[in-house]
Amino acid sequence: MGDGPVEILPFLYLGSCYHSSNKEVLESLGITAVLNVSSSCPNYFEGHFLYKSIPVEDNHMADISVWFQEAIDFIGECHSVKASGGHVLVHCQAGISRSATICLAYLIQSRRVRLEEAFDFVKQRRGVISPNFSFMGQLLQFETEGAKH
Repeated sequence: MGDGPVEILPFLYLGSCYHSSNKEVLESLGITAVLNVSSSCPNYFEGHFLYKSIPVEDNHMADISVWFQEAIDFIGECHSVKASGGHVLVHCQAGISRSATICLAYLIQSRRVRLEEAFDFVKQRRGVISPNFSFMGQLLQFETEGAKH
């Protein structure tokens, strides 16, 4: 657990609840905003970082896709202030399924890549990612329906 969040893009990091609780690590990475994709992990440093919470459970019944655009917009807004050094941490409980799903949706839309390519890209950086089967289906549908560019 000692490893930190991983860099997906120069301004986008993927991690776990544990990572989100370490203020020193977040500050050392230049994190200014945190996208919390869980209902169980607290926003540890309200007032210090900009937070957005997406209360999704990690199970096959959850519809995470209804949050894709809001999450992508949040990352994009934080990215647009990256000239001032802004970086975003996307995390869930374990940094394996929900937060990885959001990062994949962001890549599919912002980089105009296919799910398979986005998945390989993120997997190379954080080998433990494993979005649940239902989330993968929702990502595939997001890709197929043509993420709004």
